[in-house]
Amino acid sequence: MQTSFLTRRALLLCLSFSLFSSPALATLGQPLPAGRAAAAPQALALKTAPPAVYSVAQSRDEAGRLIREFVRQTDGVVFAVAWQGASLPDMRQLLGDYFPTYVSSQQSNRAGLNRLEGRGPGLTVISAGRARAFFGLAYVPALVPAGLDIDQLK
Repeated sequence: MQTSFLTRRALLLCLSFSLFSSPALATLGQPLPAGRAAAAPQALALKTAPPAVYSVAQSRDEAGRLIREFVRQTDGVVFAVAWQGASLPDMRQLLGDYFPTYVSSQQSNRAGLNRLEGRGPGLTVISAGRARAFFGLAYVPALVPAGLDIDQLK
C-alpha cells in the first residue's frame, strides 16, 4: 500500500514535535555516536505491535535541516536516515560509505527533475523537493530490522 504524500508529511511533522534534538549526526551503516540517545518512535507507539526493533535520533544540522536517524535496537547501527529542510543536507556525511552508490543512482535517475528514486541492492534513496522544501529517506535494505515495513518510516 502506498503512503500518500500528505500522510508522510503529517507523520514527519508528528515525529519532529515528539522527539528531541541533538547536535551530532550519525552516518548510515555506522553505530550511533557515543553519548547520543535515541527515542522510541512515538507515532508507532499507538499501534499494537511487537516490541520496538528500532529507535529514532533526531537533530538539526547547521543549516536548520531536520535529520532523523533510525537505529537498530540490537546493535545501535543506523539503518536509515531521513531529512527535511530548505536544501539537501551533506549527503556525503549522512551516507558515508554508501555515498558513491547514491551518486550513481542520481546518474541513472528516471523519476524526474525534482525526484530521485534510486533503488539498488545496497542502498535505496527516495528524495524529492524544490527550492526551500526538500525531504527524503535513504536506507540499506540489508540493515533494516527483520519484520519492519520500511513504509512506516516515511
